[in-house]
Amino acid sequence: MSQGRYRLSPQIFSGILPLGLICLLLVGNSGCVGLLAVLLQKGDYAPANFKGLSEKKVAVLCVAGPSFYSENSTSRRLAERVEALILANGDEVKVIPQQKIDDWKDRSGWDNMDYREAGKALKADMVVAIDLSRFEIQPNPGVYKGSAEYVVSVYDINHDGKLVFQDTPRPIEFPVNGLGSTSQSEREFRDSFLRLLSHRIARNFYKYNVREDLMLDETFVAN
Repeated sequence: MSQGRYRLSPQIFSGILPLGLICLLLVGNSGCVGLLAVLLQKGDYAPANFKGLSEKKVAVLCVAGPSFYSENSTSRRLAERVEALILANGDEVKVIPQQKIDDWKDRSGWDNMDYREAGKALKADMVVAIDLSRFEIQPNPGVYKGSAEYVVSVYDINHDGKLVFQDTPRPIEFPVNGLGSTSQSEREFRDSFLRLLSHRIARNFYKYNVREDLMLDETFVAN
């Protein structure tokens, strides 16, 4: 090989080429350029934004805004999905089951406001708090469109409930291209949207496969 030149292996090239084609189509999007740069420099995995849940006992709490339908059901399902993803992908993380959290809420009459109080009562080391301010599904003729806004905060209960991490992403539109499936029911669409949302939240806490992320998340160009 000549000095000063580099060769891409067929394996690396086959992984980068499809993403490169996507980015050519979306050449004006800086997020796509940044994502491709991560792939070129660090392979197929993006790092965790916060690694402090490792070997900790974690409570995942989600509080939904009062403005959307079935807020309790939606917030609980989202917390349950995020909890499962953190448990499956985190580094020796122990999670407090949602059923135990529900039982405590019923007994204590928790007002959905003080996450530090909840963390202490549940004997958690860390609280992952999800403030879901908006979750909407708008039916259109034959298709559905979803939108959501949220903030994720992590409180270190062992250090006086200190806020140690916060993620405040832009509002999510799903799907970003405006063309939803015509074959999905509203329930199926809601499930797909919650799957995307839980993935977006949970991936803050562990490294994740970017290729898998792109396959799941057709709205990646929006962020």
